[in-house]
Amino acid sequence: MSSTNLRKEKEREFYMQHMDTFKAIGLVDPFFTLKTAFFKKGKYGRQSQFFEWELKKGEDIYIEFYENVYNDKGANTDIIPMNEERTLFKLKYNPFFHEEYDVTETMEPDGKVDRKYLVPVNEMVVVLSSGQEISYALYEKRKEDAKLEVPQLQKSLSIFPDFEEEFAPKKEVEPEFANTEIADAPLTEMTILDFAAIMLMKPVSARPWLNDLIKQTKSEI
Repeated sequence: MSSTNLRKEKEREFYMQHMDTFKAIGLVDPFFTLKTAFFKKGKYGRQSQFFEWELKKGEDIYIEFYENVYNDKGANTDIIPMNEERTLFKLKYNPFFHEEYDVTETMEPDGKVDRKYLVPVNEMVVVLSSGQEISYALYEKRKEDAKLEVPQLQKSLSIFPDFEEEFAPKKEVEPEFANTEIADAPLTEMTILDFAAIMLMKPVSARPWLNDLIKQTKSEI
């Protein structure tokens, strides 16, 4: 498949990913395209390149960023999403683009000048699946907050003790209940350690007979 056909196919595929979002916004025929987001020396943050005709169209541009996949011969074999969460970006129409964005010019064979403009990604907004728009700064903040959530959760869980290790009886008592009457107790006198022993099937209770019962039960399973 040629690179042109590959791009057309992937553009349709990526567009389908965001159809529900476009419906939520109320757009029937949005101006959607695929772009790369790259770093350029002397520029802050990622940049994206747009053709002059795209910016002159007078419409907001909806974008998903992608990355090229190459084989060992350097041929472009696939186009994949840059972001796993399939973020949809929006570049709002700016009638002053030719004054505000850096431009590169090349001469085409027919003598026409081809102009491409460099647009900072942080000037775009992010469109959520609900259709709500948030700033790029807020999008980045949410991503950073999400990265911190997992370590914080792991830290929170680490404060819970190992019941068997922390609360096991100091002195091991050999099972004797087989030939001895078990001193039962009312349910209202159940302690937290009794409950933990029963639920975890671990001998962590302060009642030796309960610990012995658990040990025997586990050995019979």
